[in-house]
Amino acid sequence: MLARAMDTYSLRQKVTASNIANADTPNYKRHEVLFEEELQQAQLDEGISGMKAVSPSIVQTEESVVLEDEMIEMADTQIRVQMVTRSLRHHFSLLKSGITGINR
Repeated sequence: MLARAMDTYSLRQKVTASNIANADTPNYKRHEVLFEEELQQAQLDEGISGMKAVSPSIVQTEESVVLEDEMIEMADTQIRVQMVTRSLRHHFSLLKSGITGINR
């Protein structure tokens, strides 16, 4: 799940950057990446096993791009990337400790 989350946040950064780049394009509608809501719904409906099948999706909204909102989205995504990176680092640290028996 952590790898899928990292892929999702990378995709979200690209989509947000595209929104920012097209902010002044006439008739351009904002795009967004859906993942957390679908992940939460899968957990409610099917439990942990259902969460494994969730993939991010890009949808076009009816909203125009608001630069300030996109910058907030970019900052939020960066925080999420840092959280997943820390989780992955911790996971691999536990694996290393289990393999080597050294707890550093």
